[in-house]
Amino acid sequence: MPAPLARMGFAALWHPELITATLVIAALYLYAARYVGRQGFAVPTAAQRLSFFSGLVLLYLAVGSPLDALSDNFLFSAHMLEHLLIGIMAPPLLLLGLADGFWRIVFRRDRIRRVVAFLTKPVLALFLFNIAFSVYHFPYLYDLGLYNDSWHFFEHAVLFVTGLIMWWPVIAPSQQLPQISAPAKMLYLFLDAILMTPVFVIVLFAPKPLYTFYLHVPRLFGLTPLADQQLGAVVMKLGALLAYGTGAGVLFFDWIRREAQHERETSLAVYSSTSTEPVRVVRQGGSEKRDSILERELS
Repeated sequence: MPAPLARMGFAALWHPELITATLVIAALYLYAARYVGRQGFAVPTAAQRLSFFSGLVLLYLAVGSPLDALSDNFLFSAHMLEHLLIGIMAPPLLLLGLADGFWRIVFRRDRIRRVVAFLTKPVLALFLFNIAFSVYHFPYLYDLGLYNDSWHFFEHAVLFVTGLIMWWPVIAPSQQLPQISAPAKMLYLFLDAILMTPVFVIVLFAPKPLYTFYLHVPRLFGLTPLADQQLGAVVMKLGALLAYGTGAGVLFFDWIRREAQHERETSLAVYSSTSTEPVRVVRQGGSEKRDSILERELS
């Protein structure tokens, strides 16, 4: 552990109050899942619960672990990793963990449904997230957040909320709102990666450090302020590409699978409609699988 961190106590490094808050949110999620079931909607699956809890863990690691101490006191690159977790990696995991039944209850208030529908329109969602992300990295506002705890919290909150909004069109957690196609979702993620590029380029290729705060703090791991800034830009871009690339890959293979399944079902339906030979249907595990063998009825 770097010497400056070694002098910090447990509370400064691990934030017990945030551990408590994380556990409370996890308990509320489990209670909400039971409530959704009592209302007659499907409860979150095991995979959805794992996704939500993983998102919570990433949020805690961002703002409650020693990473927070590193980012707020020593390293720009650590702060970029923190932003990556808050705005790009935790939001999709949290949205994936919220089953459609949860939103059916929330959207019983039509005003809430209309507000969410408006904010999550793809073009607006991209605009809100990238404006927030870009403005946040203006040197003056960025440094202000490191000197002013209230402004810092506000910046992180905006980054997190706009991250949720940005990921909504891709995750589409509610069937009650308009959906976009899988190819449109992949294009959406590609555009998001492009829109982040100007900030990455400016920070990476700046001839001198942009953020004066890091000129006056102890240096760790032998990184100069400029090298730390360049490393932060790389962390920012590679992390975003990893998240968006993973999302696009999942969308692509799921789209191919659905298209192949639809083609098989369409072909079988056409064949069945022109044939007097019945199709045997085999049920396995609650799902229907059409047998590839057509049986003749025995007279």
